Amino acid sequence: MARAHPRRGVRRTGLGLVTAAVLAVTGCAASVQGAGGGAQDQAADELRVAITSYPSSWDQDFVAFDLPALTLFKNIYPYLVDYGVTAVDGGQTLDTANIFPTWAESFTSDDGQTWTLRLREGAAFPNGNPLTASDVKWSKDRALAANANVAGVYRLIGLTSPDQIRVVDDRTVVFEQDWPSALTEQVQAISLFVHDAETMQQHATPDDPWAQEWAAQNPTDGGYYVVAEATPGQEIVLRANPAYPADNAAEIETIRFTVVPDTASAALLLREGDVDVAMGLSAAEIADLEGAPGVEVLSTPSNEQVSLPMNTTAAPFDDVLVRRAVASALPYEQIIATVYGGEARRPHSLVPIDMPGYTEAGFPYEQDIAEATRLMAESGAGAVTVDLAYPAEDRASEQIAILVKDALAPIGITATPLPLDPATIGERRAAGDLDMQVATGQQWVNDVEYLVNTTFASNGYLNYANYSSPEVDAAVEGARTITDESAREAIWAQVQAALARDVPAIPLAQPNFALPVRDDVGGFVQPVDGLIRFNTFTRG
Repeated sequence: MARAHPRRGVRRTGLGLVTAAVLAVTGCAASVQGAGGGAQDQAADELRVAITSYPSSWDQDFVAFDLPALTLFKNIYPYLVDYGVTAVDGGQTLDTANIFPTWAESFTSDDGQTWTLRLREGAAFPNGNPLTASDVKWSKDRALAANANVAGVYRLIGLTSPDQIRVVDDRTVVFEQDWPSALTEQVQAISLFVHDAETMQQHATPDDPWAQEWAAQNPTDGGYYVVAEATPGQEIVLRANPAYPADNAAEIETIRFTVVPDTASAALLLREGDVDVAMGLSAAEIADLEGAPGVEVLSTPSNEQVSLPMNTTAAPFDDVLVRRAVASALPYEQIIATVYGGEARRPHSLVPIDMPGYTEAGFPYEQDIAEATRLMAESGAGAVTVDLAYPAEDRASEQIAILVKDALAPIGITATPLPLDPATIGERRAAGDLDMQVATGQQWVNDVEYLVNTTFASNGYLNYANYSSPEVDAAVEGARTITDESAREAIWAQVQAALARDVPAIPLAQPNFALPVRDDVGGFVQPVDGLIRFNTFTRG
């Protein structure tokens, strides 16, 4: 696996910053399904990783917004398909156009609507139970019953009922969608993980037919790695899965995750060589590590986008002229330079740069105070006061809020920065009563249809702007069954024109992924979904 190439001295292309709040630890010590093992001396076959929190649950069907947990799941759950890898600018990144079979032998369709999954012969879980079509069927029936993570994205491709998932034989499963969809392969890349149905059913009860209570406390494994040890609140040790069948098997034998909630302490551990990777550090802590002996900072462009949604259903932002005035007042280049030290790109669309269909015509606004003042005068809004919410303890969002406040004052908008804890900002977003907010998001499916469905469609669950456009809704509905890429891109150009006209939100920056590591860590592949695959990492 090629090392990422050097860039700006000690900074080199690589993976991304994953942040998460410190989460409460519940339950007892996890039982272990994988091979056992204890502590060992640091060697080239072990990677030590500092994470901010222990998993809130081991049950992927019910975990959301817990990035350390979701990252672990990506490495230990048996995923039947995943993204391939491609070279970009001297580094490596996951390739969303190339779905790579892992435990699957193939995943194919002749019409984009009926998909056939064929499992590898001899596939098995770490406990020796065979991995069969019945496990796939049971796992996806469970996901649909959960009506949570997988069920939500399956709706986008017309999978809503267990009747649409059919076992043909021990190695073959057929998915019958309601319509052909260009999203299917990417949606299945994030959804086709499986449980050992036999083991899960042994722990089911009449009151808990899907064994949720047991699964929350006990790790599922059988992916790139198996769980060797799990000490709640302290440490998780993974071992390379000896039965993993594909040619992207783990390079390093052991991954040792240590929970270090204090990120300053994690940075110190990295600096002193006591860990090899530190996840969840702030931008300031990462900057402090640059130039430290034995430390390198991996940095590469990402599709994470920071934006400024405005409440389009309440004054003053129910007036599109006011929203356009804000778009004309903001100091875009100053945000890139001051908040991110230049380690970010400015998107000229609410569609992220590098997402197929992106066009710079999607956001034709530059800082122009005279134009912003004219638009405010035309709106007749007069002097207004609004709250500007942002996630508390997020230094970058706080800096952005201050710069936005200062930029809006000359045009008659008093924006009061309002830090909110994660629970409160989640509740306020669900209630839809925030005037203006700093929002950060990364699309797990690198496609405009997925983005618009979740963020700008009238019923999108990430529609923080309360935006409703019959034109955008109709475009998304019309695109749902279209698989021709040129036809889809024409629709996305239309959607971006509507978003540029209506300005429900303002794209501010796409910060680079940044991850500090020891300088002998290599084999890094940028994850487009923000979830690090440790199978590619090397040491020495």
